[in-house]
Amino acid sequence: MHLISARVEHSLDQSLPLHLAGLTHMAEREGLSADDYFDLRAWWRGQGGTDIEAMVPVVEGHTLLDGRRVLVVGADWLAMPRAGTGANAVTVTGEFLSGEEVVADARLGVAAGESLTVAGRDYRIADVGETGLGPALFVDIAVAHRMLGLDADALSRVGLAGADPWQRWRRWLDRLMPGFSAGLPQRPSPALPGPAPADAGLQDAWRVLPVAAERPTAELARSVLFNLGALGGLALLVAWFLIYQVGVIWLRRQQLLFERLQVLGVGPGRLRRGFLTLFAALGLLATIVGVVLGALLAPLLVGLSAQGVDVNSGTPSGLAALDVWVLGKAAASGLGVCLLAGQGAFARAWRPREPSPWRRRLVIPALAAVALLGIGLDGSGVVGGFAAILAMSLLGVALVLPALALLRRAADRLRGRLTVRLALRDVAWYPRVLNVALAALTLAVATSIGIGVMVESFRLDFQRMLDIRLAGDLYVDRSGGNFDALDAWLAGQPDAARVVRFGEERIRIEGRPVELGYGRFDAAQSARYGYAGALQPGEALISENLARELDAGPGAALRAGPARLTVVGTFPGFGEAMGRVLVDEATLPRLNLPPRFDRLTVELAPGSRLADRLTAEFPDARVESRSDVRALALRIFDRTFAITQALTLLALTVAVVGTYNALTALRLQQAPTARLLAAQGMSDGQLRRIGVLRAGTLGGIAVVLALPLGLAMAWVLCTVINPRSFGWTVSLHLPAAGWLPPLLLGMGAAVLAGALPAPREQGVLHDAG
Repeated sequence: MHLISARVEHSLDQSLPLHLAGLTHMAEREGLSADDYFDLRAWWRGQGGTDIEAMVPVVEGHTLLDGRRVLVVGADWLAMPRAGTGANAVTVTGEFLSGEEVVADARLGVAAGESLTVAGRDYRIADVGETGLGPALFVDIAVAHRMLGLDADALSRVGLAGADPWQRWRRWLDRLMPGFSAGLPQRPSPALPGPAPADAGLQDAWRVLPVAAERPTAELARSVLFNLGALGGLALLVAWFLIYQVGVIWLRRQQLLFERLQVLGVGPGRLRRGFLTLFAALGLLATIVGVVLGALLAPLLVGLSAQGVDVNSGTPSGLAALDVWVLGKAAASGLGVCLLAGQGAFARAWRPREPSPWRRRLVIPALAAVALLGIGLDGSGVVGGFAAILAMSLLGVALVLPALALLRRAADRLRGRLTVRLALRDVAWYPRVLNVALAALTLAVATSIGIGVMVESFRLDFQRMLDIRLAGDLYVDRSGGNFDALDAWLAGQPDAARVVRFGEERIRIEGRPVELGYGRFDAAQSARYGYAGALQPGEALISENLARELDAGPGAALRAGPARLTVVGTFPGFGEAMGRVLVDEATLPRLNLPPRFDRLTVELAPGSRLADRLTAEFPDARVESRSDVRALALRIFDRTFAITQALTLLALTVAVVGTYNALTALRLQQAPTARLLAAQGMSDGQLRRIGVLRAGTLGGIAVVLALPLGLAMAWVLCTVINPRSFGWTVSLHLPAAGWLPPLLLGMGAAVLAGALPAPREQGVLHDAG
């Protein structure tokens, strides 16, 4: 997990656009000019104790380069802060400011050292890199004015570098768990001066947005990393339960020896130090073995859980992939948790006492309060949502002992077969041996249910969206060719029942970069996005994540450059990192955008062979059928969630090991009883049947406790975590494919753990015979 996350984080840093290096916010206002910038700069210099450390004027716009629409970004590079991260930041040098050189995005398809002509002037390409902005050029601010044909005092935005006293800790946490800062609340935006006169209009107000709004794809990737890291943390929590349980079992087996040593005069302090030393030695050995095996298994697990994702390129594998952060987390999880678990086990064994009633009355309401606050306070961010899941998990763990106590009262009144009563009695009368393993198994099954139900709910919503929107029989993309000729050819084909053209541009809505999709949105096309009626000029449909960011619903008016767009509806934008706006092609003149259609959908008459004729006529066109597009989307969906399913399966596997350990401890503790039963004529088969029934009872309790806990987790993931992380809500469904397999696996694994032979158990039975 760390290897995948570190690689993705490294790629995001490497693709940091030049004009954002070291900046934290971007400020803009309508009609922004050089005078506004100088006034803002004068205000900044005149302020005392301001949290702004740097200001950078930025010019941005589009120009045509060999018929392609190319983004041009110009900045005052001498004013850029030198705190930028990523390899791209080093290209901002004095040589770059010569005015005759540019830095190009790799999407342009050019190489360093080549020259290109823009607006009748030649420029040399000084460097090429990935910026995530598509075809783009980075130039000096004066050159940008010339390329874009702007007035000398025109500006687009002002970059701000805001002070953040927690920045060092954010970076430390990101190195410890890549992407962790995505779950933290965003730093507050710097306060800029408001309108000067009381009757000033909107054009005098500054709008300040975080730099994250300029890189929605990167923020989506970091949110994914945070969610995966948090889910991996749940698997690790189950492993910690197992380590604690091992300490309890081992100490219980050594208790007779320790009691004899205490009678001989050895104090509890020396006994504890000796026990912790031995436990730490085992933990150190397990950590070393685990690190080596984990490093060797990492490439295989990466290949299985991240199919189709380039996370290996340029990344060391095997033992070479180990760094101080991986080793530190391994030591904390192995050696550190061993010491804590050993200390807890020793304290529990030598000072056995039930928790005081006031502690029970305090802990449960406190956990409930954390869960409610994490769910109810939207400002708590993704961290609050996962804190709520953790609190709910601990509440579920707290129900284990009451469930065993309830079983104990039921077992006292149980009548029936002796083997059944003995199995239930063993589970009910030894809660201190089984409760940790039962808690781990419950948590693992609940996590599997929560993630499984969320994924299946997401899949159902995603399939429903595909079924509604994939109305065409053919999808044609010809971005590099003459699209008008293809469109004209289709108009003459009688079996092309309906042809709808689409185009896409990147624009800004309320200062945020968004994808603008346009085409002929009649009533039939709009209905596929949940709106009844044709889109009129100036009307727009916006994605759910953009509506959430802008707090805009139907009826809201949004500023899009020189125009205003009226929101008439929203639609789910599953998988879309950037906000999306859909308008009819008649709206383009208001936005000063020429229509550039690059794809279309075709609805065919029954029995049509148009696809073959189209491919023969236009070999450079990419033609895909509806079934192909749908199958590809679902394959990508399944690959996306492969790693989450692997993590939950890992947690379940670890919990099963803990169940086996607990049942083994119970068998060894019940060895005298087994001898007595064997002496009274009970067969080996009956004794094994008691063990299986005992394990089945344990698994039954686990699944009964895990089902409501898992469904509650799924609800939080769908309605809290997803909107805060990605901007869209997933409707909660309860398909059997989401919750039934984890229940069956948990129950089956518990029974299997009970059926496996325990160490020395065969010898015990033979001795009894």
